[in-house]
Amino acid sequence: MNYFIWLFAIISLTFSALAGLRLAFKKGTANVLIGESIITVVIGTMIVVISEQYNIAFADTIALSLFISGIVGALAFAKIIGGDNGK
Repeated sequence: MNYFIWLFAIISLTFSALAGLRLAFKKGTANVLIGESIITVVIGTMIVVISEQYNIAFADTIALSLFISGIVGALAFAKIIGGDNGK
């Protein structure tokens, strides 16, 4: 992988993570869920990019488990915090 492409990917993923963190700390359940999902996708993608650069074989499995646990965590958070939605 070209060095400049790798550097651009890391920098853009870092800015995306900061945007996700900012959104996660705003008020409202929807903002927290969106921020958490952004952070999960960014960290998983960053793990895949770093594993491609340094040829780490097991990092794809870690990223996949992170993606799955992020989805399950978001659904559990929505179920617990969401309440009965006015029913």
